[in-house]
Amino acid sequence: MRHEDEMGRPRKHPEKDSNVVKEEPTMTAVMDTEIEKAVKIEQEKVEINDMPLTSLRDYRLRNEAAAAENKKLKLCRYKLIPCPIELHPTQRIVFGRVDQPSNPLNVFVSNSIIHFKKTLVPGQAYDLPQCIVSYLSEKGTPVWKWRDKADGSRETYFSHKEPRFALRTIYQD
Repeated sequence: MRHEDEMGRPRKHPEKDSNVVKEEPTMTAVMDTEIEKAVKIEQEKVEINDMPLTSLRDYRLRNEAAAAENKKLKLCRYKLIPCPIELHPTQRIVFGRVDQPSNPLNVFVSNSIIHFKKTLVPGQAYDLPQCIVSYLSEKGTPVWKWRDKADGSRETYFSHKEPRFALRTIYQD
């Protein structure tokens, strides 16, 4: 079956037939579906104080919603609640200090993710939350070096950090 136009030439797009009229949705039907979607989203929205807090993700979502609402209101109506340490994923490590190998270290980290306060003694094994392990591993003494430029002058640049803490991971079978 050949599809031809009025002049007898083959049509470029035979699937597009000028006799078939497609029914486009009316503007009211489109608006009704959009309104229904918006109402459904509003119904699914939970009040910030009524949000369930059973996992680390729940705390993160609650704090993000509280921060957004506080910014919109331009006042601190909802405080950020840090997640309990029991819900954080932990990592077993042996703690050590490079700079002062015999002195214990008081660790205090308090933010929207965690409230952690503990004294770590070098040589001891601890089950620490992963955010605390990454916090400690980021700490270090900066090392600055000189670099000769093309014009003969010298500039100072940041080379690397020498770690302050030795965090050795303990793997269990």
